[in-house]
Amino acid sequence: MSRRTRRKAAAEPEIHWHEYPLIQAREYPAYCRWAKSYHDPGFHRWTCMMRWDVLGDDLTTVIATVPYWLSIGRKEKPHASKRSKYLREWVRANGAPPTRGDRLSPRVFVRRIARVAVGDTDPEKSPVPYSVVKKIVRWETGSPGQSISKSHNQDRQGISQARTEQYRE
Repeated sequence: MSRRTRRKAAAEPEIHWHEYPLIQAREYPAYCRWAKSYHDPGFHRWTCMMRWDVLGDDLTTVIATVPYWLSIGRKEKPHASKRSKYLREWVRANGAPPTRGDRLSPRVFVRRIARVAVGDTDPEKSPVPYSVVKKIVRWETGSPGQSISKSHNQDRQGISQARTEQYRE
């Protein structure tokens, strides 16, 4: 390689991109290993992203890691409306509707196994198609009705369990 070619190669930075795998579209068992909510400036909305390890039928082999996105509003802060997919999936994963004071944390999805439908992205929207979770078919693990995101100030409000039961009747 000549001196000029080496200088030119050194001056051009390498361009990296995050390659997502492309696997056969069908239902798979999958393990949610990570979930996070963030504001997506490209779509001007709040989003919850989950990373799913798609498992083989033996439940030990990881075939691929694929993403799943759920929108959580376009307001200043994340907001799960009553008709949102996020709220529907949160209730299914939690096993019960949120109680007053729940914060609907994406942690309810993490370290859980579910049956998921995997499909490909739209080739018209992405020049390089890749696999994504299209739908969570059913939750396989986790304790139903166990909310993990209670408000920190519930005990300070002075509402006793007996009074709460009285209001529910």
